[in-house]
Amino acid sequence: MRWRFAVALSAIFAALCGWYWHSGHADGVERVSVSPLIGPADDADFGGFSGYETNGTTRHLLTDRGHLYTLSGEEISAVTLQGIDGAPLGRRWRDAEGLVALGNGRFAVSFEGRHRVDIYDGTTGMIVEKLPLADEFERLGGNSGLEALALSPSGELVAIAERSGASERPFPVFVFDGAEWRKTSISRRGAFLPVGADFGPGGRLYVLERDYLLSGFRSRIRMFEWRDGVPHEDETLLKTRFWTHANLEGIAVFEEAGETYIELISDNNFLPVLASELVRYRKKALEIRGLGG
Repeated sequence: MRWRFAVALSAIFAALCGWYWHSGHADGVERVSVSPLIGPADDADFGGFSGYETNGTTRHLLTDRGHLYTLSGEEISAVTLQGIDGAPLGRRWRDAEGLVALGNGRFAVSFEGRHRVDIYDGTTGMIVEKLPLADEFERLGGNSGLEALALSPSGELVAIAERSGASERPFPVFVFDGAEWRKTSISRRGAFLPVGADFGPGGRLYVLERDYLLSGFRSRIRMFEWRDGVPHEDETLLKTRFWTHANLEGIAVFEEAGETYIELISDNNFLPVLASELVRYRKKALEIRGLGG
């Protein structure tokens, strides 16, 4: 009996090892760098990064405790997001997840818990505008709300919910046209859940997704065609193995010297055993990948 049990454990272990070593691929991108993010030694709020924006030089980092950091060269500045009363957001209101730079120093921020998207002044942290709520926001789970936020080429805010409610049900996508929210969706494939989004060159929507197992994370990036305000067929650019990176939650896509780069930022949940990392990938040229067009 003990021998059979040992054999069974060995078989399970072998299967898991085989699954692990074959569970990642990066057909559409190549890794450039992985860098630790180290803030001021006396700043306990530097961490828990969920939202990310960059043009390749200046970087904006949003924490899930309602702090917005700006990194420019070796300079680090920070503001605390505030409510309409001018006070820092309370614990139940500050779970910020998605970040979009709107220009003129303003940022759109999506939240979960109290599901909403609001506009903030990135210099002062003061709220500029409270966007209307969609009726469907109330039906989102407490810890599975508006995790990803992006700005479409036509200027619409696009918010993606972290969960769909069923393993084969598409993820809800909410699109704000400046007056109201309309609902669409993206496909759900496997155990991955959306945690970040951005539009890149060519107007395509990049969605960062995450899976979790035994204190390890794996990540996937899917790229969607965006036509007439609706996501269409997708392509998987990256799927990592577990423990390849830390808990990647934020994504920014930008062009530099004619190349498309994807930067990803990790959420360490304010735990010393988890890393805050900045990961950079370069998108491979279409002709190299043999896709044409």
